[in-house]
Amino acid sequence: MDVYVEAATALFSRLAKQHALSYEVNIDSPFEALWTFPNQRNLLMPVTLGSRSDELSFGVADFWSDLFPFEEAAPLLERIFEAWMRGDARVVKVPLGGRALQLRDGDKWVTTYRANCLLPVPRNPKQVIANLAVPAASG
Repeated sequence: MDVYVEAATALFSRLAKQHALSYEVNIDSPFEALWTFPNQRNLLMPVTLGSRSDELSFGVADFWSDLFPFEEAAPLLERIFEAWMRGDARVVKVPLGGRALQLRDGDKWVTTYRANCLLPVPRNPKQVIANLAVPAASG
């Protein structure tokens, strides 16, 4: 087993255990590790974590991120997942099909990842995807 796959599997397993989440492992995918956490207590919609080579991914609804290299991506993915579980992360729908992952920093939202964003991320977005199963402060 590849060193990145082992580390990713350990990370995904630790996150599942910390939050008492059930998960499904997809073995028929182009990823070396692909875990889906289905709807469950404290998780409003499925979340998918993936690992391919030195790349980690976080996916929810119609959003997908590719984070690399692994050494920088692992702590970032953990931060994203923890924020998602607390209700302190959201995906902003950007006009023309873009998506932006934002994490709450105090009373403001900070863009952490952009996917297909041709236009700027709106300051007061009209459409967001968030884990609203957990109460979060407005912002």
